[in-house]
Formats: sequence, structure tokens, C-alpha cells
Amino acid sequence: MIVLPLIVFLQVAGTPVPVAIPAPRASEWQVAAGIAKSVNLFQSASGRAYAVQTVGWSRELTGDLNIAGIRGRFAWGVEAMPVFAQFEPKAMYGIGIAPVVWRWNFPPRPTWSAYAELSMGGMWSSAPLPENTSRGNFTAHWGGGVRIRPRGTHAWLVGYRFQHFSNGNQLGSNPGVNSHVVIAGWTHRS
Repeated sequence: MIVLPLIVFLQVAGTPVPVAIPAPRASEWQVAAGIAKSVNLFQSASGRAYAVQTVGWSRELTGDLNIAGIRGRFAWGVEAMPVFAQFEPKAMYGIGIAPVVWRWNFPPRPTWSAYAELSMGGMWSSAPLPENTSRGNFTAHWGGGVRIRPRGTHAWLVGYRFQHFSNGNQLGSNPGVNSHVVIAGWTHRS
């Protein structure tokens, strides 16, 4: 839970370092995989463990901005989740799409760059998630990450997400799954 505030602190407190800044309206592809563990929060079900694989694309819509002392660029993207594989408490598979990914790209540093993001979408699974609900769920996540050792247009990616799945109160109640997700992958900016 301290990852995102730590990233923001490092970006705001850090002394600006001259680096090659990508051209305005840069595009980015991300491919990542992650593992998750659910937590008991509100009406959510804990005791679940699953893996995800994601493929995403985003495009910066602004040049450099400074909002309340937080510098960066706003990007809008989409993300597909071609693999959702739950292995605890029982095996379940699914796919998902998030047509709304809002990303804030902080100014890059010489050996790393950070981002924060919010996402909204949908997911379909082979069995109801959680039990006694439906196979179709709304999804949302917030989180952040770091692109490590950017070389040219490529970098390694490490991130954290707080992921939420629920039926959006479509069945009279809104049980869901809230999880901590750690992801790692690769990113390409152009």
C-alpha cells in the first residue's frame, strides 16, 4: 500500500535531472504477468490466489503538465487480460478487457521512470467469481510501476496494483474480490 505514495514522493522530491524526454504524444506497449492474493475488505472474498497476463497500449494526450506540484504527462490506454488463472481455492480461468486506462507518466530519470494508473473494464470467467454471483464481472484497479533501465525505447517493468472484481451490484448484493497484484514485464515506448 505504500508503493504509490513512495513513487509520488520520489518524483516530487527528486531534483530534476536532464534526460532525453520522449516526444509529446508518445505511445507505449506493455506486456506483463503477475501474481495476486486476495484480501478480506468490504464484501470481498479472501483466500484466493491467481495469475494474470496483460497486454496494453497507451498514448500520451498531453505534453508536460504540473498539477499541484506533480509533474508528468497524461495518457489514455486500453489493456487486454488474455489470461486470468485462479488456482486457489479452486481452478478457474477467464479473460478481460479494460477500455479505460488512465496513466500519469512522471518525468523520466536517467535509469528509471515511474507511472501511476487507474483502470476500468470487464472480465468473463469459466465459473462465477466469487461463488454464487456471475461469470461476468466489472474490473477496476489502481496502482503504479517503474520502468527500469530504459535503453532507447525499451525497459523492464515492475509494478503493483490493487485489483477489484465485482458484479457492480447487479444481483442485489455486491460481493467481489479485492487483491494485491505484483506484476513484471517489458515496455516499449515510441
